[in-house]
Amino acid sequence: MLRYYDKGELIWVAPGAIRYDAVDIDFLLDWLSEMREGVYPAEPTGGYVEGKRAGIASRAYYEAACQVAAEIDRRLARTGLDRYLVEEFYCRDWLGLSEDEILDVITGHVGIEKSELQRRLRSAVSYIASGTCPRWLHCIDCPEYQNCRKKNKGRVGITYRQWKGHRRVRISHLPSKT
Repeated sequence: MLRYYDKGELIWVAPGAIRYDAVDIDFLLDWLSEMREGVYPAEPTGGYVEGKRAGIASRAYYEAACQVAAEIDRRLARTGLDRYLVEEFYCRDWLGLSEDEILDVITGHVGIEKSELQRRLRSAVSYIASGTCPRWLHCIDCPEYQNCRKKNKGRVGITYRQWKGHRRVRISHLPSKT
């Protein structure tokens, strides 16, 4: 099974089926610490299934988790200091605190307002949730250029600083957490 949904929300995705879009990133950021250790979220037994199982795995069970974590880390590294905020919000174990309480703790620690923290979290997560083609690469510089179906669009790379400067942010593709 490649993707499991429960009431329209993604609850599990196979490592080979990750699209690195907002839905996948929203799910995977909660598991980033464990994936760095080689532990991938367990596959659930129920729910709506999209796709089919594909044969025997060609790598060790922990290798896929580490590769996914490395890709997310590589993407987060592009966000500069906002990486710290994303890791604090998503990856730290907050022991049952609500989202508002977590935001209050982080704002008290960092010294910025809650609205500014939410804006920076949204900007960083939406920047790394660019799909399989990273936002910061020109289309022709992408390693998948030869096999890409979108290469005729002439995608131009954008830095994180430029991304943050955009006034219009599409809310529909942002993760649900912030």
